[in-house]
Amino acid sequence: MVRKDTGGVQRQDQTLATDATLIPHLLSIAKSFRQLIDINLAECGVAAGQDQFLLCLAEEGDMSVVELATRLSVRPSTISKMADILSRKGWAERGIYSDDQRRVRLRLTDEGRAVATTVRNLHDRLDRELSKVVGEDLALLPILNKVDHVLSKRLRRLR
Repeated sequence: MVRKDTGGVQRQDQTLATDATLIPHLLSIAKSFRQLIDINLAECGVAAGQDQFLLCLAEEGDMSVVELATRLSVRPSTISKMADILSRKGWAERGIYSDDQRRVRLRLTDEGRAVATTVRNLHDRLDRELSKVVGEDLALLPILNKVDHVLSKRLRRLR
């Protein structure tokens, strides 16, 4: 809402600034972005969450279930279930570490690396589109990083 002040200059209504809270905006952004990414991922047969699994293994190489779970801020059981699904698709495989045969090692197959490349390209395209909206105002990125760090830290304490 815009109101005229006594000098005839338009100004933002102060109630908008005081009524605005961060959480509804973050929830809306997260929901909209997840839906957008899910629609795009569905075109290449990747479900929500699988993109992060694929990208992390593509970037880091072999990882244990616990390492990947920690990196993605999920439980190891979630990674195990996802590994089962991606193994059936032929995108990931399990192995064991020679120095500790109790630890399960995950890695991508050649087909999984190709799918990860497709996912990376999709993420890059969406990033370019959203960067156009932000434009030159890159001051937003450190703020988003800080919010992400705080939320991730709190989540780790709760798990």
